[in-house]
Amino acid sequence: MTPREELIAERRIGPAGAALLYKTVRLVAIGNGFPPPEGSTRWDVSAVTEVAHDFLQGERGSKRLLDVTLRSTDDASFARLLETAVLNFLRDLARGTDMGKLIVRVKEILRDEEDFEVVPGSPERWTLAGGPRAISGASISDLASATAGVEVTVPKWTSARRDAPLADRASFVRLMTKVLSTAAGSLAATDLAHALTARLDHRRTAYTVELDIQEQVSEPGWLEGDPATQTEAQLRAIEIFNALSDRERIIVPTLDTNVRDLANLINAGKTQAAHLRQRLLNRLRAELADDDQPDSTATILYELCERWIERRTAGEGATSDDK
Repeated sequence: MTPREELIAERRIGPAGAALLYKTVRLVAIGNGFPPPEGSTRWDVSAVTEVAHDFLQGERGSKRLLDVTLRSTDDASFARLLETAVLNFLRDLARGTDMGKLIVRVKEILRDEEDFEVVPGSPERWTLAGGPRAISGASISDLASATAGVEVTVPKWTSARRDAPLADRASFVRLMTKVLSTAAGSLAATDLAHALTARLDHRRTAYTVELDIQEQVSEPGWLEGDPATQTEAQLRAIEIFNALSDRERIIVPTLDTNVRDLANLINAGKTQAAHLRQRLLNRLRAELADDDQPDSTATILYELCERWIERRTAGEGATSDDK
């Protein structure tokens, strides 16, 4: 039976459905640049299995499968809807992870700095040292607006392995002081972190790859199937990779990075970095316009560049080469 037939007949995912789900998770994750789950360094079998099981877990997992089954009309539409459901699931995970990191950073600074003091409770709240302890009635939008004029300094960062800081500690303290002053009361760390997102670009994960050819995901031949298809996509990706400059190889897996961080990665000014990225995107769209398997070629190219960066940053910094 097909995955859709399994679900309709048995009301649960079967062997065929599980195989399709694993394949879809790996394709969507790699094709859209999502990071592997915590504890994994790449999208290997363990990482794919973990995320696939999380996708199915609980009442929400059952609703996802039911929605895909009811909306599909045949096996092909079932596969497409499953891809969309997996993409949305990974986006939700990414948003939670990015915001979670910001909340952890906020809590760390609140506890370390004498400018702030805790108001015990569940959840605990924070106020300025000696400030009002009552719960603030200010809206998140008002608190966010208050940060508009606060000076923010982002340290230079060249590591391709670790996330760049959102701002230096002094900037965090200035922003948090302004928010709590405007709040005229105490705030939970979560509310404080959400207010800071007006000035801090906390979104580190690509929610969708910027190449037009990956806006609609389809199954690439290189993952499994026809050896001729696999070889053709690999050869095309290698051909494109060999023609890229060092800077362009860095840009490919970091297409979602903000311009400031990208400029640091490739040792360029922000204007030049933005120009180089746009020029590369235009070039890749043209290169893949007539490709029979653009998804496959683009995904392999992404992995080639990612592995090249890993080898290079093990002993060197970003290059100044610009083609």
